[in-house]
This record gives sequence, C-alpha cells and structure tokens, in this order.
Amino acid sequence: MIDLRDFISFLKNPDFGKQFEIKSISSFFKLVWKSFLILFAISIITGLGISTPLKYFNLLPPQEEINFSLFNILKISLLLPIIEELIFRLPLRISKVNIATSSSLILFLIFNKLNIYVALSSSIVLFGFLFLRIKKESNILKRIDIFFTKYFSGFFYFQALVFGFLHLTNYRLDFKYFYLFPLFVINQIFTGCFFGYIRVRYTFGIYVCIVTHIVVNSIYCFVLSK
Repeated sequence: MIDLRDFISFLKNPDFGKQFEIKSISSFFKLVWKSFLILFAISIITGLGISTPLKYFNLLPPQEEINFSLFNILKISLLLPIIEELIFRLPLRISKVNIATSSSLILFLIFNKLNIYVALSSSIVLFGFLFLRIKKESNILKRIDIFFTKYFSGFFYFQALVFGFLHLTNYRLDFKYFYLFPLFVINQIFTGCFFGYIRVRYTFGIYVCIVTHIVVNSIYCFVLSK
C-alpha cells in the first residue's frame, strides 16, 4: 500500500500531487502496520550505520533519565505523539482549522513552561480568534495557501528538521560535540519526513501518523522501562 518509489520521488521534490484514498478501517490499520515496519527498518539502518559507530567511539551522549510513572508513560506514549503530529504534520495541508489548531498548540507549549492555566486559556483564546477571524474565502487564507504552495518543499523539510532537532532534549548533551548533533537525531529527521509524506499523500493521513506515532512511542516506553 506504501509505494516506496513514490516516497523516494516525493522526497526529491515534495508537493501535494496525487492523494491515495484509505477506503476502510482494515486499510487504515494495514497502513499503520506498514508505516511502523518502515520506521522500524529506518531505526535499524540508522542504528547500525550511525548510532553504533558513535557508541563505539564514546561520542553518543547518554539519554536523559525518565521516571516511568503512569503520568509520564501516558505523556510519552499518548499525549506527545498527538501534540507533535498536530503541530508538525497537520498544517502540511492548509485550512483555517489546521492553522488555528497548530498555532494554539505551539502557544500552549511556550506558555506551559510558565503556568498551565495561562497556557491553556491563551491557547483557547488564540484558537477561537483565528478560527473566527480567518474566513474560508478570506484573502488571508488565500495568501497563506499561495505562499505555502510556492514554498512547500522548504516548509516540508523545515518541519522534519525541527521535529528531529526537538528530540535532542532526549539526551544529556556535551556542546563541544555540537557538530554531531544532526547525527544524534537523524532517525527522528527521517521519521519527520516519512510522517510528512503519509500526511500529504493519504486521505486521513494525519490519523495514520498519530496512531503510528503512538505505537512507536509506546514500544519505546515499554523497552526503556524494563
């Protein structure tokens, strides 16, 4: 169901192009399963080709310790995958709901460091403002759509890179090795590209990304908690 040749072609020149339909629940979960297998294969390749040599030369930093309380397990395996996909992949297709959702979640994460109530209230206000302010046929939405379409390739790779580098927070970093930082998160960068492809190429692709992301993070929690 996933055409690897189309995926490679897409990475060479990301665009909206054709969209594949997901016509049934069984097709949906088959796509989730195949997406998981591809991400698992990417993890093995990057692990053997990059992480293993870095470990051998003692260049791979240790991971931050995680307290696997029930709240943290739910946060890592369920909450973060949903938030990350809605921020990074949802706006790969422009609509006022997508813009309002992603923008309000970004604001929530910024203000959450200060106060949860301020973060929640401000994000709700921003969502309501954008949702009501941006009309379906407004010039603002049209201009955003034109700009986004024109520079889609750059935006696509930007979201994948930011998504990848965000995961540097998983490590206890030594900044004297800053030039190796891209290698530490190369797997997450590839993941961002793959999820972006699924989001754009498939109807209901955002839900495939969310479910697959939840599965990956749940397995991650299970393995590390042992």
